[in-house]
Amino acid sequence: MSEACPFATLGLAPSWPVDAATVHRARLGAAARFHPDRARDAVERADFEVLMGSANRAAEQLLDPVLAAGAVLRAAGLDATELPLPPMELVELLERREWFEERIAGDPAAQAEARAWAASERESLVARFGTALAEGRASGAWSEPRRTIARLRALVRMTDAGSARRG
Repeated sequence: MSEACPFATLGLAPSWPVDAATVHRARLGAAARFHPDRARDAVERADFEVLMGSANRAAEQLLDPVLAAGAVLRAAGLDATELPLPPMELVELLERREWFEERIAGDPAAQAEARAWAASERESLVARFGTALAEGRASGAWSEPRRTIARLRALVRMTDAGSARRG
């Protein structure tokens, strides 16, 4: 994507974890300044539509933990390409996916258990990325933050796929 840094677009300093309330406030601030209805003429309206579209896309990116993690790395001038997970971790991931899908298709108590696990795992991976980011800044080694983005993406895919099958 050739679009500008989502942090810069919203006038925010790159940070982790990304605070959803701060992102929402920044997006509302952009709307207050650039909403197309505030335009004085057709040319300004077209400009405002572009600016609001950019602000909305930036907010979407920063509210998605996978995209936000990549944006943090790119904002620091680093490679945000995800690294493959180790084979044993992939096996564990597949086993966990089966567990998740069984529960999400089960009774309400099993579904609640699966959702609680997914929320806890997401929170854990967000914290893990923060730790890996701090360690990367200290050591200059960036493989762990990039693998953690892959872990986050796998979790999102797993939970989205499980919810889609149920729905």
